[in-house]
Amino acid sequence: MSAPIPMFGVPSWVRAAARCGFSVEAAFQEAGVELDMNQAPGGLVTADALLRAVDVCVRRSTERYFPLALGEAYVFDRFPQVEAFMATSATLREAIEALPWIRAMQLPWLWLNLEETEDLAALVVTLDPEMARRPEAPFVIEIVLAACRKFAKAMLGRSLAQFSPPIHAVQFQKARPDNAAMFQDFFPCQVQFGAPRNALVFPKGMLDIPLEGALASVHGQARRAIELELAASQPRFATTESVRQALEAQSELLKGGLEEVAEAMGVHARTLQRRLQSEGFKFADLLAQAKYARARQMLSRKAISMEIISVELGFSDRRAFTYAFKRWSGISPSTYRGQVLQTAVAAFRST
Repeated sequence: MSAPIPMFGVPSWVRAAARCGFSVEAAFQEAGVELDMNQAPGGLVTADALLRAVDVCVRRSTERYFPLALGEAYVFDRFPQVEAFMATSATLREAIEALPWIRAMQLPWLWLNLEETEDLAALVVTLDPEMARRPEAPFVIEIVLAACRKFAKAMLGRSLAQFSPPIHAVQFQKARPDNAAMFQDFFPCQVQFGAPRNALVFPKGMLDIPLEGALASVHGQARRAIELELAASQPRFATTESVRQALEAQSELLKGGLEEVAEAMGVHARTLQRRLQSEGFKFADLLAQAKYARARQMLSRKAISMEIISVELGFSDRRAFTYAFKRWSGISPSTYRGQVLQTAVAAFRST
């Protein structure tokens, strides 16, 4: 957690702090955040310092709840081409293609997966295991989900009127907090605490409706600009992101280990391990996160048996898979499946 990462959205922090009634400069000083703009646009900060800053901002807030205010205020100040790509997308599904770029550029410990059932879609947020163990982790989840809601609302515009409700639920794994009313005021939908996942749940049809902001020429230019920047700048977490993309794109790699992934990437296993260590990540954590994401996707489909899931993820049997899933999520895969399907039934009844 000590490896420096690009400081995201400094102007967004300033605006969010002002809305919450305090000075972000004083909060940064208390948290020990010192931004050196000469190192990178927006400066660099360790993940530890970033989490301390969020915690300080939450404690200093007097008028609003800071994580939701920061998510609502967030803009891609360092990567305007990403926002251009999203804003000019033909569909929400196409806009979601930007998520791996955002992770590669700025948020290396964040996993944001699109998961679909027959009628619902969900943007599910998980964190790298080391980050997830931190007491400030729920704040990070709240910031991300608030930002997702903001960008989806902006892109869909009047198209939201086609869906009732436009967002079915916002789910948080954490227990119901004392300020739960603030969440309900912010999210105009069901707000569920103690849920099986951290997610924004919405009608699946919303993914593919045409967006009014679609602008193919600009969209293509933004994509090319992002790809060129990634290729030229060699992001600080390039190896970590390459491993994630390999695991997400080639499900057969989930059955293997470091050697198999290294071979697929065309590097020696020791070289891959050394590069990951220099970026502050462990291969075992990346593999576990990829398996967890794939397991959730498969569990959302009732027709796929636990035995099939266990085999696809490389477990010796169903019992081994159940043990691993409990370690990842805190609940059994059968409980997770039941709660996700229950959410789908509730959404169907509310329409």
